[in-house]
Amino acid sequence: YCDPVGYEGRYFREACEARGVLLVRLWSTPYAAMLSEDLEDAEERAAIQRGCAPAAGEEAAWAESALSGMAITGVLCGSDAGLATAERLQHALVPARTNGLVPARRDKYLMHEALRTAGLAAARQSVVRSWEEARSFLSTLPPPLRVVLKPRRGHAGLRVGLASSEPQARHMV
Repeated sequence: YCDPVGYEGRYFREACEARGVLLVRLWSTPYAAMLSEDLEDAEERAAIQRGCAPAAGEEAAWAESALSGMAITGVLCGSDAGLATAERLQHALVPARTNGLVPARRDKYLMHEALRTAGLAAARQSVVRSWEEARSFLSTLPPPLRVVLKPRRGHAGLRVGLASSEPQARHMV
């Protein structure tokens, strides 16, 4: 279970215990970094690092060592930060149940480009790193201005906004 956070973590643990299934909890590198960020205690940071998922290419060796040959039935994920890790673990350790490694599932820009490549309608978009880049893109849009600004990664509408003017858009960038 990658990044076992929130109420779901307890629910999954209890459900697995009731069925005699071992639930292995791991931290994705991004989530572990967030957990460790403000920790001053070196032992606490080390404990988090020991609980991290194996690096890419080390999944099979980790599973053999950590799970002693037990069958893996699936990989769950409890955070947006851990989706890439969970997908990679599922792909490497449970190949019969993988649907591939697809970065577009976690990146809104790539997701829209995949839609466009498949011949589906998708909104015009741009990846910007500064207000100047954003303003340049906005100048290409027809009036009246209506633009959605959102992070490439995220969930539940966090940091997503609709701007109908340049000052509104600047405030959101």
